[in-house]
Amino acid sequence: MHAEELHVEPQDGYEIALYSANKELIDGEPFEVREFEQGFYEDKEFDYFVDLSPQLHHGVKYLVLKSKNANEQILKLIKDTLFIAIFSIILVVVVGYFLTKMFLKPIQNERVKFDKFIKDSTHELNTPITAILMSIDRLKRENIDEKILSRVQISAKRVQKIYSDLTYLLMDNKNQEAKRLNLKNIIENELTLYEDLASKKSLTITKELEDLFFTIDEVSAQRLFSNLLSNAIKYNKHGGVIEIKLQDSEFIISNSGVGIKKELQDKIFDRFYRANDAEGGFGIGLDIVKRVCNKYNIGIEISSKESAMTSIKLKF
Repeated sequence: MHAEELHVEPQDGYEIALYSANKELIDGEPFEVREFEQGFYEDKEFDYFVDLSPQLHHGVKYLVLKSKNANEQILKLIKDTLFIAIFSIILVVVVGYFLTKMFLKPIQNERVKFDKFIKDSTHELNTPITAILMSIDRLKRENIDEKILSRVQISAKRVQKIYSDLTYLLMDNKNQEAKRLNLKNIIENELTLYEDLASKKSLTITKELEDLFFTIDEVSAQRLFSNLLSNAIKYNKHGGVIEIKLQDSEFIISNSGVGIKKELQDKIFDRFYRANDAEGGFGIGLDIVKRVCNKYNIGIEISSKESAMTSIKLKF
């Protein structure tokens, strides 16, 4: 084979040139070669490799490879990789979004139905509760056993409280307008609703109430003090005491119950949490208290020791 018959084709990413011992181009791409010594060298744009291995076969002394600068190739590779990665992430997010909607839609539909059922149920509860309470008032004027009437009345009021709490949670109280209220009047009104329940447990209630005006919607104020009073009665011991103070922009309610362990005190405001399973309820009362306090920036503190007084303080 003669030198004239040699022919090399450019490879992927490389240009190849064959040179004679006199550094004359025999075949390949005619590019400028700066050095004709074994090894690598580079300039701003290209990398070069000079190989002396041909050793004058077919008159070839130098084999020279030329390729794009490695930094540019790496940069291009990084750009291509980033593009593929971003495209893959977008594709996964889009597919995930539609799959999530597809799988969660039945669950969401059931949740909407359940919420509607709860709202309708709580609304329907109001009618029989009102009818029971009105009937009790009429029966009191007749010769009916007072103990039986008292039990019915207490039970009806308990159901009424559950109804009020559920309504407050489900309706989210969005349509209520905040206004300047005297909290003393709200507390006294709520106390009258719990007189029978406190009397049944032979509780002694002492109160020191001063006028305190605060901007809050009336329903939230009622739920706030109603749940605090209810808990003070519910978790109190038979024949115990409840102390209520409203003064110096603070409300403090204390009861002589079993107390709450220190490690559990942060949990009692969580929804559905009950510190004492022996008592009834759903564990939503103090959750409502916390919601109202958060909504109106009311500070709340609790102090309690087992078998001693438990106190909750609100700072307005």
